[in-house]
Amino acid sequence: MLRLRLPSLLILSLLPACTLLQRKPSPTAPPKPAYHIDTALAAALKPAAASIEIDLTRQEMRLLNADKAAVVVTQISSGRNTSPTPTGDFKVLEKLPTKFSNRYGKFVKPDTREVVVWRTWEHHGPPPQGTRYEGYEMPHWLRLTWPGVGIHQGEFRPGELSSKGCIRTPAEPQQVIWEHAQVGTPVHIRGSSAAHPDAP
Repeated sequence: MLRLRLPSLLILSLLPACTLLQRKPSPTAPPKPAYHIDTALAAALKPAAASIEIDLTRQEMRLLNADKAAVVVTQISSGRNTSPTPTGDFKVLEKLPTKFSNRYGKFVKPDTREVVVWRTWEHHGPPPQGTRYEGYEMPHWLRLTWPGVGIHQGEFRPGELSSKGCIRTPAEPQQVIWEHAQVGTPVHIRGSSAAHPDAP
């Protein structure tokens, strides 16, 4: 009789341990920006034939070929309502694989890189003692204005305005756009982002 009950007791004794090993449901991840790359058109596109169109109302950017066919379509995040992205016709003034901002950055401890002040532009007075300025990284940089507006890779939540005037894009489409753009590539920015909320 004891032998018959032993397996059952053993299984029951293991149940609490198994339930402890079950993972708790993780909170819902924020949505990622949507984009599409036409690889065939991208392979055939020559930089001299490329142009870029940005629609602030739709929060969307397109890389176009000479026939105005969309090579890349991607969601973007433009300037906040307090620092909107300018509209009009521009040309790429500068192309860098990575740029570090000299206006927007953080104060860090040089030895440990521990962040002491996350937003230097909101800091008043001299830098905290024992820190240095570190500009935020802006990969695949395409400058549109000399005061500092450009297109670059950056994180954002779709539908929210998150920059100080620049156009932020997801990594993969921005790399394709950057590879096909050159100094002089025309960039047309139209629409209004006023209906979109600023990111927290």
